[in-house]
Amino acid sequence: MANDYHDEHLDSPLVVHKVTDASYHETENNVDVNATHIEEETATLERHRFKKEKKSSKWPIILTFLVVVIAVFCYLYFSGSLAGIGLGTAQTTTEPETQAYTLPENPYEGIITVKGTYIFFEGEEVDGIEGLESEVRYLDSGASFVIQDEDADSTFLYEEVLPLLQQYGIQTEVRYVVSSGLTSRYETTSGAAQSTSQAQ
Repeated sequence: MANDYHDEHLDSPLVVHKVTDASYHETENNVDVNATHIEEETATLERHRFKKEKKSSKWPIILTFLVVVIAVFCYLYFSGSLAGIGLGTAQTTTEPETQAYTLPENPYEGIITVKGTYIFFEGEEVDGIEGLESEVRYLDSGASFVIQDEDADSTFLYEEVLPLLQQYGIQTEVRYVVSSGLTSRYETTSGAAQSTSQAQ
């Protein structure tokens, strides 16, 4: 009896047909597909079901759309474009503002002032022709300076200062000024001596 059971191998009561299966299409044995769906008075061991074809999913399209929308929103938020409507911030960095320290510029840079017989090289007084010569000795030839004539002694300016500058290859341009704002250290002492002598 055990042998009889193995000889009569029972099929699975549920058979699922795929589109590629030969049993999916109508055959001579299965004339009417609807016949399997009609209620029969007798019970059958085998029921037929046909596998549904899957439709393409729309999830990848929806997911891609959401990623693009989020990326655009993030760009607008962090660039400050949404700050006008109250979203985002116009300034994305929170670093404290630092002030760069710059050295004050010399207003007399490139200027030699001759006041009487006193000489000022770029705003600082030098000791006569010797002091001017020590300042310009190591300058590049072809450098240019503006010579400010502030009540300068013309003989001193044109016969001593300008020939010295030309000797070192410095280009000059003479300009006449009323007041350069520079004062010699000898002028302050002589002015103070005059005021003390007048007080006595």
